[in-house]
Amino acid sequence: MKSVREIIDSLDGDELCRYCQHSPYCDRDVRPSGSGEPIFPPCADGLDERDFDLDAYLADLENEDET
Repeated sequence: MKSVREIIDSLDGDELCRYCQHSPYCDRDVRPSGSGEPIFPPCADGLDERDFDLDAYLADLENEDET
């Protein structure tokens, strides 16, 4: 089995967002703050392994295999 880092590296942006723990409150875009500084999404510097929902990924992978 691949490591979590290998899984993260193999997914494109949209797939990665689906399994990101920040997904419920992330608008997936850079937006302005009140002071004029940009606010970047939590994964702007790359998604950390602890932010990746491995359980959801594995469940989807298992569901794919069943269909």
